Amino acid sequence: TSFHLIEAALPHTIYVVSIIDNLKDSSVPLKIHCQSKNNDLGYHDLLYNQSFEFRFKEQFFHRTLFFCHFWWDAKQNVFDVFNDANRCIKKGPSRTHTCIWSVNLDGFSLNGVKIYKWP
Repeated sequence: TSFHLIEAALPHTIYVVSIIDNLKDSSVPLKIHCQSKNNDLGYHDLLYNQSFEFRFKEQFFHRTLFFCHFWWDAKQNVFDVFNDANRCIKKGPSRTHTCIWSVNLDGFSLNGVKIYKWP
């Protein structure tokens, strides 16, 4: 498990984004690269059941946006993993400050709700 704390700005609420490799029975690592406009969190290889996590404080006026690029075998996808201070992403499944992304064989779930498929 990796951990990063990024200082953004004012309010005191800490947000958490966690990405979990839930690609069962796969020996191929999940590769991820997450970043915002100001913070490049680097490249990470995750094996089944491993996770990468980062924490941050929301920017003033709620403008923080983090996105990640995912590669697994010949598949890849890129999308925002955080862009909304109340729901992790706009139209997210619940009001929370904890964004748990599970990467599955059939796609990506946020806090237990399937959001994206592998293209």
